[in-house]
Amino acid sequence: MLRGSTMADHRRAKPDVGELLNRFAAEEKAFLQRSFLAPALRGGRVGVRLGGVTCTMRVEPSDFEGWGVFQPLSASEAILERRATLAERRAYLELFPMIRLLVCLRSNRGWYGSAASFGDARFRVAGLAPIQLAQEVQLFDCARTRFDGAHFWFDELDVGHDMAAARYLRAALGDRLRPHLLERPGLVAEQRAAYEVSYWELVRPSSPPGRRGTGWPRRGRGGKPRAAEPPTASDDAYRLLRDNLSHAGAELVDFLEREDGFRVTFRIGGRQFTSAVDKGDLTVQVAGICLSGEDRKFDLNSLVGVLRESGHGGGVVQVGDGGMAEDENWRVHPPRDP
Repeated sequence: MLRGSTMADHRRAKPDVGELLNRFAAEEKAFLQRSFLAPALRGGRVGVRLGGVTCTMRVEPSDFEGWGVFQPLSASEAILERRATLAERRAYLELFPMIRLLVCLRSNRGWYGSAASFGDARFRVAGLAPIQLAQEVQLFDCARTRFDGAHFWFDELDVGHDMAAARYLRAALGDRLRPHLLERPGLVAEQRAAYEVSYWELVRPSSPPGRRGTGWPRRGRGGKPRAAEPPTASDDAYRLLRDNLSHAGAELVDFLEREDGFRVTFRIGGRQFTSAVDKGDLTVQVAGICLSGEDRKFDLNSLVGVLRESGHGGGVVQVGDGGMAEDENWRVHPPRDP
């Protein structure tokens, strides 16, 4: 007769529910006694991991969006103490794997990207992925993101990416150049795919009212984003800046859209300038040349006129980009009210 353990011996011991609850309660108590770092999306909620369980907490102020350090008030509520430092944000992001995405669409919900490398065997991004908390990005930039299993958090721009190709694609999109007519040498399949997404979103007829909401990117199993109808993109800003500069006798080279304005790079003759202007009326915030502190008395159009009258900038002092330092300019010429 074979000797052996009984069937009951092979059964796994049932977990002690009371012990688990006590451990969770202890971890919750410790959590409530310290601040925590987390990225917050608009809507007043953050996700935290407590005892191996992901929990959602309401935060105040509810309109805060960004990286913050929060003080928990309870297991479900927290209040913002301060914004996180760059070092704290970096330490958090380095906990997760890095994935490169090509920025290809923007909507009122933020930026969306497509795979920057179809050959990345670690992750396969199908369709479009929301790039959370993206800062100072433009269409066709390559964004380094960190994937935490649920969100692609913006880390930084990939400075090794071909920025000249990105500028070419933005200009082509502004001119509504059909995807098959892109002729720049060196464009890779991923860049062409990102451009095609942006182009067809731009030129296609609008969807009937009430239908757009069904097409936002959604996630499939495993947290992987799957293909869906992308959000609306607009080239209104590009046309506004291009036309304004063109009428004044300058050429738009590139621009970066910020929350309250644009950073515009333009060319007059053989010289290139960069200025910051308001979104509403294109009033100059920072001219990029020394205007004795009177930057805000000009708009983009009149600024170009000043540069043209001075011989394409030959008679003015350039600020930044190798010219006078910005802090020195403001020290000598404090900003004046318009």
